[in-house]
Amino acid sequence: MSLDKLAIIFFIIILPIALVLNVYTNGQLETLNLQMSYDEKLKSATYDAVKAFQLNTLNNSASDLANSKIQDIEASVNAFFNSMSTNFNVSGYNTDSLQEYVPALVYTMYDGYYIYSSYTNRLTSEEEGITYKNDQKLYGLKPYIYYSCRYKYSGNDFVITYSLDNYITIQGVIKGNWVYDSGYIIDKSKLQVVGDNITYRGCQIPKNEQLLTENIIRQDGTNGEYKYHKINGVKYYLDGDGRWFSILNGEEIYTSYQFDKNIDTSAYDYYKDAYDFTSKVTR
Repeated sequence: MSLDKLAIIFFIIILPIALVLNVYTNGQLETLNLQMSYDEKLKSATYDAVKAFQLNTLNNSASDLANSKIQDIEASVNAFFNSMSTNFNVSGYNTDSLQEYVPALVYTMYDGYYIYSSYTNRLTSEEEGITYKNDQKLYGLKPYIYYSCRYKYSGNDFVITYSLDNYITIQGVIKGNWVYDSGYIIDKSKLQVVGDNITYRGCQIPKNEQLLTENIIRQDGTNGEYKYHKINGVKYYLDGDGRWFSILNGEEIYTSYQFDKNIDTSAYDYYKDAYDFTSKVTR
């Protein structure tokens, strides 16, 4: 067979394959570009929602209250969908239509989570003035759900509520006694307690440490280094007149509590209390 005929046969075989591969490659590129565009819009909307929640809680002195927290989360949900609808405005999507494509929004807190998702409305009776209908699909924020689990065995019946770190709460009947206790769980195999000496992972935990300092800006606009104690997540700073104050939403709040002005025992107390609590719940 001549070389010309071989060349013609080669092109007849290769050309359809090349065309198919070209169409497939272009389709994959378009899919990746569209996926990247959707991911970017989703990340932007998520950032807007988180930022809205942070700003609302930061400027809300009642942010720890349940009703206020729900309002902050609902405002964050609105920010998410508003951002999504703005990004997809060219495609003709609005907030109502986008909700159908979002299975759920989950807000993870320290000891539980809120979930915003669809639900089916159930009405036991039709009353005048009610705008909702029975079996109507609605969207809303479900009640707060704790990271908890119930354990029931051998006459014991108790619930353990977990958190994002190693802090737990135990409530229920254990060995015939009602128990309500909480504390930090720690790996005792890595912790050694001999008298007043505590060693964790081979590191000596000092009983008395010098107070840390932090540069802060005061309400009057001045700034400087201030010693502080951190207790239950709140920093208490030592003022020049010997009083202690915390900062909430930019406002200085003085407390009547008095702390050691030079020594910090929080690290030692943490490991000591965690060791005692772990020993109690694991025996």
